[in-house]
Amino acid sequence: MTDFPKSLVPVTGPFLAAKVAGAGVGMGSYGDATRALIHAGILQPDLVCGMTLALLAKQPRRPKPTGEQKPTSERKASGVAGRVWVRERFTMHRPIGNDDAWQVTGESTGTYVRKGRSYSTTRSTSTTSSGELFATNLTTGLFSYRADPALADSVQGLPIEDTPTPIPDAAAAQANPHAEALRALSVGDVLGDLKVPMTLAMMAARDTDNPDNPIHSSAEEAQKAGLARPIAGGSHVLSFALEAVMQKCGPESLLHGANIDVRWKAPTEDGTVIRPTATVVDLRPDRVEFELRVDLVDGPTALVGRLVVPLAT
Repeated sequence: MTDFPKSLVPVTGPFLAAKVAGAGVGMGSYGDATRALIHAGILQPDLVCGMTLALLAKQPRRPKPTGEQKPTSERKASGVAGRVWVRERFTMHRPIGNDDAWQVTGESTGTYVRKGRSYSTTRSTSTTSSGELFATNLTTGLFSYRADPALADSVQGLPIEDTPTPIPDAAAAQANPHAEALRALSVGDVLGDLKVPMTLAMMAARDTDNPDNPIHSSAEEAQKAGLARPIAGGSHVLSFALEAVMQKCGPESLLHGANIDVRWKAPTEDGTVIRPTATVVDLRPDRVEFELRVDLVDGPTALVGRLVVPLAT
């Protein structure tokens, strides 16, 4: 017997204005389409990616048996399900104002061990202040990078393969103002493919003066966490791959039913140069599908994913 699923305490928005604006500044010389959304008062898709994290970060924390609270930096860093964000599957159902007082609800669905590594899964549903669905998310977190060979494969709660997964929202495609630009693509088109420096200044701008996790903007806090240098947050890295599609097809092209399944494979450190790409791998009357990648120019691949944008038929 297990106590999954575990209901989480609902939380409400909006995102702080500094966080929204900082996400635009955090793209450096890249990011014109993202900043166009911000200027239009529309929440950008890379922040929608993290709705489950917004939920988890605001959950009540249990004190230690002595009654002592963890340091603030530790409490914030543990807000990700399983501590290390490794995979996100989410659907953007409709645009939402970047100052909207949204609500996000969710539950922890289970934990599992594979090849000596322990993971947790959390799903969430986000609605606008008027009650309209705008995002569904399924988050996978890893408890520790280091594998423990003594851990046997196991499952508590709902197995990951049986957990309901967000899917493209075909009905939402009717409202996509950039459908023609998406249809004009061809299989094999590579969008983006520019070299973009990732600097500490960009990471600090995105994190704001009140960071959710200071390992993304403070060299001191990164070193305390065992990192050589600060690393960019997962949604920050993803924003560059999404920007490649938005620049080509239009700022709102991903906000009407698009579904993303993304994995983070390696950290993106301060001072690295990234190369984000979105490659068209399938084009049908009812959808266009992209392979997303963010490669480190002098290192491994940082991010891989699939993006499906439904098209009205």
